[in-house]
Amino acid sequence: MVDIVHAAASRAAPRHGTDFERWLIARSFRMVVPLCRLGLLVAMLMLLVVDPLLFANGTWGDRPQHRQLPVWHAAAALYFAVFLLYAPRLAGHRARKACLAWCMALGAALFTWFGSLSWVLSGDMSTYAIFLLTMVCVFSYPGALRRALGVASTAALSASILWFDGGSVFFTSGAAFNLAALTVVALLLDAYLMAMNRALFDEKRLVEHERARADAVLFNALPMSIANELKRNNAVATRRHERVCVLFIDIVGFTRYAAEHPPDAVLQVLDTVFSAFDTLVEHHGVEKIKTIGDAYMVIGTHGAAPLAQLALDMLAAVDAYNRHAGGALQVRAGMHVGPAITGVIGLQRLHYDVWGDAVNIASRMESTGSAGRIQVSDAVWQELRLIFRFRCRGTIAVKGKGPMCTFYLLGRQAAVGGDTGPDADGQRRAADLRPWLAA
Repeated sequence: MVDIVHAAASRAAPRHGTDFERWLIARSFRMVVPLCRLGLLVAMLMLLVVDPLLFANGTWGDRPQHRQLPVWHAAAALYFAVFLLYAPRLAGHRARKACLAWCMALGAALFTWFGSLSWVLSGDMSTYAIFLLTMVCVFSYPGALRRALGVASTAALSASILWFDGGSVFFTSGAAFNLAALTVVALLLDAYLMAMNRALFDEKRLVEHERARADAVLFNALPMSIANELKRNNAVATRRHERVCVLFIDIVGFTRYAAEHPPDAVLQVLDTVFSAFDTLVEHHGVEKIKTIGDAYMVIGTHGAAPLAQLALDMLAAVDAYNRHAGGALQVRAGMHVGPAITGVIGLQRLHYDVWGDAVNIASRMESTGSAGRIQVSDAVWQELRLIFRFRCRGTIAVKGKGPMCTFYLLGRQAAVGGDTGPDADGQRRAADLRPWLAA
């Protein structure tokens, strides 16, 4: 039996490779565990209740097979108990696969023994038939091990019956033919179920692939926390934030540039620049909200400093693009911090957006700013004046708000050990993007 296990287990791997094998073994373990619990319960019931009653009322005779029944019930109970105690400790695939192989081999030997006892005592092999079909249906194992064990078990049972019972009734009653037919059915069922398992695995893998693609689209369209909430609840709660920093950045004169260049060239420029912006947004851990034409909108809910550094890095990235592409693009940016509401709108083509006075003022900071500059409101200056360097622009008229004091963001404050302004941090990050921008 040991040789059969090792020989059959070492045969060709399934067509689907390791992934299919891992899935098959894990699935088989999930099915075998409850079956072993039931088997342990039945074996203990027979050993502790039924066997003593049969012995007490004289049902058992002097035949050695009667005395073997309680031994078999004890062996079966031990078999199921050991598996239930040992299996939960197996975490690795190889250990589980080996455990399953030995479980099938020992089970085949155990039920071959019971089939022989059952035939000699009652001329019935229904319990053995149940085992053989159960092994085929429940023990999902790759390769030819199940088939080899089924054939070996049937051959061993036939030889045992011939040895202990003479075999005359076994052949004349048609039991031998039925056993052979059962084995053929088990082999055909084995092939069919393995094909079904492969089809199920392929379907499962296809579903997982499609789900991953859908998740990728969802996580690309919405912030991760919002996308996860939408997946859990099928809705997203509107949230009010007391302090949201909003950044708008716009390509200056892009309307004229678009009119003077072919559409594909215009789109290529936008894609290159905005893709660089996307990389910087991810680096700084803030949220891109949307692009509107040549305008790019970002928010941050953990202070204004990340967006301030992002704006400086965006200017440096555009400068890097101009140097490598020979362009003359200019951008202007505007920032403000204040209360806002965030949420997802629509039933189709869901859109995560921000509303509030902070958005309007940030947009005004951008539109009234200067090319190559980052204009910020007094609220941003108040929050960041000890970290970044600013230059006061003075008071300007802001539509819908009246006169406002604004500032130009210049860079970080000088630190011990070297400058950390835009010519250091920003240029350093822009340098990381240069090979990709040039492409």
